[in-house]
Amino acid sequence: MNIIKLQGDIEKRNGIYYEYDVDAIPLGEGGMGRVFKGYRVVEHTGERKPVAIKAIYENIPERVVERARREAGIQLENDNLIRMYGFVETVTQVDGSSKVKVHYHVIMELLVGVTLENVMNGITSDANGMQIPFASEIYNQYLQNRDLAVVRIMKPILSGLMALHDKGFIHRDIDPSNIMITIDRKIKLIDFGICKQIVSLGSIDKALTTTGVFMGKVNYAAPELVIGDVKSQNYTTDIYALGILLYQLCTGHLPFSGTDQDILAANLRSPLPMKDVRNSNLKKIIRKATDKVQLKRYASVAELRVDLEHVQINGNNRGKKQFYLIGTVCVVILAMSAFWFYLNKNYHSDDFIPSTTVSEQLTCAEIYDKALFLLNQNDSVHLQIKGRELLKTLVEDSLYAPAKLKYYVTMLNSNTSSDVIVGFTGLCQLAEEDTLNSVAMFECGLTLSKGNRYFNVPTVRQSFLNIEADLDKANQWLFKAMNVDTSDYKSVYWAFNNLMEKKLGGSSSFGDDKQITSLYRLFEERVKNSEDMTADRYKNAIKSDEETLKAWGLLK
Repeated sequence: MNIIKLQGDIEKRNGIYYEYDVDAIPLGEGGMGRVFKGYRVVEHTGERKPVAIKAIYENIPERVVERARREAGIQLENDNLIRMYGFVETVTQVDGSSKVKVHYHVIMELLVGVTLENVMNGITSDANGMQIPFASEIYNQYLQNRDLAVVRIMKPILSGLMALHDKGFIHRDIDPSNIMITIDRKIKLIDFGICKQIVSLGSIDKALTTTGVFMGKVNYAAPELVIGDVKSQNYTTDIYALGILLYQLCTGHLPFSGTDQDILAANLRSPLPMKDVRNSNLKKIIRKATDKVQLKRYASVAELRVDLEHVQINGNNRGKKQFYLIGTVCVVILAMSAFWFYLNKNYHSDDFIPSTTVSEQLTCAEIYDKALFLLNQNDSVHLQIKGRELLKTLVEDSLYAPAKLKYYVTMLNSNTSSDVIVGFTGLCQLAEEDTLNSVAMFECGLTLSKGNRYFNVPTVRQSFLNIEADLDKANQWLFKAMNVDTSDYKSVYWAFNNLMEKKLGGSSSFGDDKQITSLYRLFEERVKNSEDMTADRYKNAIKSDEETLKAWGLLK
């Protein structure tokens, strides 16, 4: 572990700083730099909020640094835009000389989700294999009623872009890879790397935008982008890209193919081939949005949205029923994934097939028991063999079953996560009342724990519940769980992780050092006979802390 602190003049005035582990596995890597998970820390309260930190590569061209600086400066709070927090420079001394190195960092919102590009290709889990239920829901709808799904996807994109335009910026890089579908049911426009303020399009700003130089992605480039006509780029430039995106969503493919030069030439002169766009209303919108003449396009995103609101969607009740049936089965399978490992219990009950109303008649404890029962069924009517195999490949620690089941059933009809809160409260009550239920105790403790680079489950749960980690309360539950189940290594790991977080944050108390070492040894003892993939993940996670323990003198 190698934690560094980032704090510029603005951060000092605001009493905050950012930190991240430079030795951690990056969340991603691109042409500009590597992205790490970090934290935004409020100095006077110690409050820590997960963020994404892009560490710009060394010796990067000045124009790239300036683009990063400008990207970080577009700080808008909108549900459909990624939130940028700031740009921080740090200076380090070069060993053995008077020279210094300057390091640049872009701080932004940490998003858990998948790109629209991936969803269109049927990929609904993130890079860590974590299922994004909202993405699955949209993909299923896309397969069943494409026009309805297209309108649903486009509306939040338009809302985000309207907010960006209202502040005088154009995006210039709209495409499915820059649209995220997140675990908290948001669709967000990301990557402001080549955004530009309308008022400065004709100005010189450190060669960021040069006449005659192409900016953006070839497939979505308006004619004025193709020829590098900077002064003519305006809100309609983004509207052209929206039209191409809408075409792609409607047809499943892009309008033009060939080399980059072929595609640029087509965007400059050729009309879009519209035969594959079957909805006449959407066809009209695409034609107007992608007109080669800027003055003939929609003048604003708001104008485009008005037409989109009036699109007539064709469909039939049978298709809708099939969609909801398939969706319900899928979400139930997802809901059970957190408990596949708990197959040693035997439950005796009649058939239990969740629906959009059954969860409302069951208590939290009943849902908990019924969920485990369903997972234990070998009858293919309840769960086909392929479904059972899928469960074992999904992320083990997803949302706790009672809350997750209630949440996913409810989300078919609404956008509220209130049932997740009810489910978590009920689960904690269950853990209180049943003093032998180590699984419920573990789930409560895990929910309040501190996520890390190996497991982001607590962070995801806390975002649903709108709560912060409570390490002391988490460890109360975890110690209860590990004492009830003497083979439970997961509770041991998370209690260890939470104490490590407290020590790193400077809030550990007397005796915590000894307890950290004890938990490390206890974990080794309990996990040694476990050979499954989950145990391997936990072993790798705790092993990553060994060097830190040695540096503290807690491990030889």
